[in-house]
Amino acid sequence: MAGESAPPDPAKSFMTFKKLRITGPGAVPYQLGQPMHVYDANVLLGTLDPVPVGNAGTEIHIEHFQPTRVVRDEQRHVGRLVFLEICAFISEHFHQVQAISFAFTREVGILGGGIQQAAARMETMDRIGAINVQIRPKADALPGQFVVSGIWVYSESSMSALRVVLEEQRALYRERPIAVGVADKPGVRAALRRLISRRKG
Repeated sequence: MAGESAPPDPAKSFMTFKKLRITGPGAVPYQLGQPMHVYDANVLLGTLDPVPVGNAGTEIHIEHFQPTRVVRDEQRHVGRLVFLEICAFISEHFHQVQAISFAFTREVGILGGGIQQAAARMETMDRIGAINVQIRPKADALPGQFVVSGIWVYSESSMSALRVVLEEQRALYRERPIAVGVADKPGVRAALRRLISRRKG
């Protein structure tokens, strides 16, 4: 009838981005010490393996993020959002973890040269209250490549700072979520509808 709006697209509703999803291998609930799998809806964005646990289970280390092909093909930088989501996820689900150490080594050409990449990473870490943030030359690499390392320690002030930056990054990502682009590809949208129908059944 005239004036009636079209029914909502279930696949589009399913793909509305709120936050990234973090699981263990095979999309099982994450447990400390497992590799991390990072998803946007049902689209795997990347993995982190290993994710070492130290200091009697009170600290984890984040370093080896491996983006999937869908992320590489997009020519987009999602590593910043991934790290912030990990900090929020761990703080919410594993209260015994009080510190997350990190070392960012992966080259991300869209951020500019090595100095620009290191400066951007350092600025973000400063904003979320990370401590002992250092920039050093990357060993066994060409000149101009750097490692940014430090520790994010859980506290009320650092958690508040994290939430601000995380929501900024989520808002930027929400403008063009990777999962929505994947869902628009031939065959994927129909598969999502079938998945949603099974969940409702």
